[in-house]
Amino acid sequence: MPEDPRRPYGQRLDRPAGRGAGSSPRRFSWRLLLLGFLGLFALLLAFGWSRAKIPASGSRQQVLYYSAPTSLRPGARMEPTELIDRLTRLGYHRVEQVASAGEFSQRGSRFEVYLHPFDYIDRPFVGGQVRLTLGEQAVQRCEAQEGVLPEECRLEPERIAGFQGEVGAVLKPLELKNAPDLLVKTLLAVEDRRFYRHPGIDPVGTARALFRDLKHREMGQGGSTLTQQLARSLFLHNKKTIGRKAQEALLALGLELRYSKDEILEAYLNAVYWGYWGSYEIRGAREAARYYIGNDLDEYRVDKPSAAQVADLALLVGLVQAPNAFSPYNSPEKAKARRDTVLRVMFDQKLITEPTMTAAIKHGLPQKKRPARDVDASYFLDAVRDEIARRASPDLVEKPGTIIFTTLDARDQAAVEAAVKSGLAQLEKDQKKLRRKKDPLQAAAIVIEPATGQVRALVGGRDYLTSPFNRATTARRQPGSLFKPFVFLAAFDQRERRDGGFWTPSTVLDDSPFELKAGRKWWRPQNYDKEFHGAMSLRQTLEQSRNVPTARVAQEVGIEHVVQAAYDLGIVSPLKNVPSLALGASEVSLLEITGAYATLANSGAGRQPSTLLGIMAHGRVVPLAPLTDPVGVEADEAYLVTNLMEGVIDHGTGRRARDKGVLGHVAGKSGTTDDYRDAWFVGFTPKRACGVWVGFDKREVVGLSGSAAALPIWADIVREVQGSDGRFPRPNTIVEAVIDPETGLLATSDCPGYREELFLDGTEPRRDCDQHGGFLPAIRRFWPF
Repeated sequence: MPEDPRRPYGQRLDRPAGRGAGSSPRRFSWRLLLLGFLGLFALLLAFGWSRAKIPASGSRQQVLYYSAPTSLRPGARMEPTELIDRLTRLGYHRVEQVASAGEFSQRGSRFEVYLHPFDYIDRPFVGGQVRLTLGEQAVQRCEAQEGVLPEECRLEPERIAGFQGEVGAVLKPLELKNAPDLLVKTLLAVEDRRFYRHPGIDPVGTARALFRDLKHREMGQGGSTLTQQLARSLFLHNKKTIGRKAQEALLALGLELRYSKDEILEAYLNAVYWGYWGSYEIRGAREAARYYIGNDLDEYRVDKPSAAQVADLALLVGLVQAPNAFSPYNSPEKAKARRDTVLRVMFDQKLITEPTMTAAIKHGLPQKKRPARDVDASYFLDAVRDEIARRASPDLVEKPGTIIFTTLDARDQAAVEAAVKSGLAQLEKDQKKLRRKKDPLQAAAIVIEPATGQVRALVGGRDYLTSPFNRATTARRQPGSLFKPFVFLAAFDQRERRDGGFWTPSTVLDDSPFELKAGRKWWRPQNYDKEFHGAMSLRQTLEQSRNVPTARVAQEVGIEHVVQAAYDLGIVSPLKNVPSLALGASEVSLLEITGAYATLANSGAGRQPSTLLGIMAHGRVVPLAPLTDPVGVEADEAYLVTNLMEGVIDHGTGRRARDKGVLGHVAGKSGTTDDYRDAWFVGFTPKRACGVWVGFDKREVVGLSGSAAALPIWADIVREVQGSDGRFPRPNTIVEAVIDPETGLLATSDCPGYREELFLDGTEPRRDCDQHGGFLPAIRRFWPF
């Protein structure tokens, strides 16, 4: 049958052609659909390009936290070994002749340092040279060279952590040129062999992975390129969904359009997730090397790595796929099997020889014990974020570009962390009854600088990962005998007694049973040993932590005055106006009780504890709501109480601190609740106040006093942080007299004993002892005590 010339090409004879221009609209529709698809793809690609920006550090860290700067001015605590350690952590390099920023030289106790430029919260610093002379424990001299002001003799802050939302990580960036060549080649061989040939996504690999995911009805198969993995690390969550895969692909294409392959690879080496180190994510190869193999990657930059080094690098690369599942600390068998698989890939790809592979497989894993971080300030950073929420906007901790300068001292923080960890371990070793698999024994500790109120270190528990509750700032417990100094402070402030005498350290008190009605009940205070010692001085009462005579003083002074003294020092928790308050019946936090003791250390001048030095956002200082300092107390009254507490360390319940190596002028007090559920020790030097609490979260009985449970931890901390702190400044309104210890009156030649005692001017005894006869000695004013 002949072809009808009027029939459009390809039209079936048994089917009408329809409207006149039959095929033209159909061709137009397909073209439009194709153009629409390409346009949508272009828009999505533009979206990926706009979002795909690698942070300057090469990581996902967006909010940065810094420690306080380290003073290098004369008198600052610093030993030569510590200075070298701090310089190394900050990226300084030792040279013979200092010529540029980031270099230092050492000749004995003399150092020359070319300080890095740094934008401090108060002013930008362009960098410059300083010459230091160090003694055994402190800086003796700091000579600022041309262009450096005396107040700029300081090391820049250390970067504590970086955060994106609630996820924290610590990172020292790694440049691609400094990465071990074998590490990079192995990473590409295992994770993405076509990295330098694909445009950011590998269609074949992605299709294969997607087919397997749909077949098994779950999102578990890999197939992501290095660029996609980088996009996920920087911008996306880890939940495996088809939607996330699509976003990941678009962002990967955007990264490839914006950056070179080497820039992407360098960012990957700094941003990819390698598990957890304590409470922080491990981000980047340098941190992973420190955690898993215990070495710096610089040691692996050699032409011919040893079999052991090859095994180490294979382990690192093998962990990328699933760092928690293959962790050598969690599953050493799986870790070794995964490492050996990578070693075979290295041999197949001709990166190593067969003998090297065989030798590397025979090697064990690098280390069995998890390393500790130099500074793991998780609890401290929680306190920082809480303070930001009170004094600024809580959104700041979420906004990229925010830099937060804290008061943390890296040395103090490391000392507190070590003391809490070892102290708890020792308590559980010595006391089997304290061992718990669930809800274990806890401890918290704080270090405050009295002159400023700056919190230099803070630990809120034994392990942030298993229990992030901050016992240093949030928990409130009865402080027990820690309240006794407040009772005597209130007495000294009142000065005059009902009988016309004065409240002084030599005032004779009565340690005998008494009772009084409190509401509908009778209150009968007891001493911890259930015994009574009769007449004793006020000084002895505090040194021996006697409850009954302290309660008598509080009743005579008035509980309301004790409450006011506590508030004036910095206690902020509500206090009950009840007789038992004198013995610590009202609950307080460790932060506020340590802050109150810091007021005593600061000659009675109150400073509100703070963890913040300042905040900058995109180069601008963020205004903070001002702190409200405590009212404070008189300097001479604070000094007198401090002197009594020095006696606690030298002669009383805190004397074990001397046995543990605490030297110099130190004041302190233990605290124990009646039922032995809470153990405390808080004390101070002229430059550091430190508080420690030990107990169970569920308020189980510890069964130990503050001197037995908390003091050892406290002493370990103070021994490390105190330095050469000197004496407490003595006001000129403090006078001395030689007294008879039994009567508190001026000693005579016939008194069997005597001692020098301190008094507020005008309260010293005027009458000589009439119990033993003899002559009146002169009152000795302003003699060295």
